[in-house]
Amino acid sequence: MLYKTFLKKLDHCPFCAPKDRFIKENKLAYLTYSLAPYHKHHMLVIPKRHDHAILDIKKNEMEDILKLVRYGLSLLHALGYRDCSVLVREGVVGHAKSIEHMHYHIVPAVALGDLDHYGKQRKIMTREEIKKVMRDFRKVARLKKILPKKV
Repeated sequence: MLYKTFLKKLDHCPFCAPKDRFIKENKLAYLTYSLAPYHKHHMLVIPKRHDHAILDIKKNEMEDILKLVRYGLSLLHALGYRDCSVLVREGVVGHAKSIEHMHYHIVPAVALGDLDHYGKQRKIMTREEIKKVMRDFRKVARLKKILPKKV
């Protein structure tokens, strides 16, 4: 499914009820994979409280967010990436933002835009692609001893 089709069908915030999408979480935020990735190992850090602006993020929320950004970067480094982008888009839905809930992107080795890493329109990952990406993260977390710890 194309990302733009997914957005048209959306009737709620996809970040407010993530269910089983956690790679890691702490009290005020969680780390997950991107459903419509720029790169197969593209992750998101999402505050649990729904807000649209970075300036509205409280100090304790920012601390939890940054701990998860660092954890996500450590996973990408363990996978062998050295060129990573951390991007936050704030504000309401518009030209550069498609989900109003504030979130951070952690993306390895890619120029960001409406197209994926390969120059094609971004697509929602299949269940099999999600399973593969999650296996990748779990494998390097075990091998590099990047084990979940209380954040």
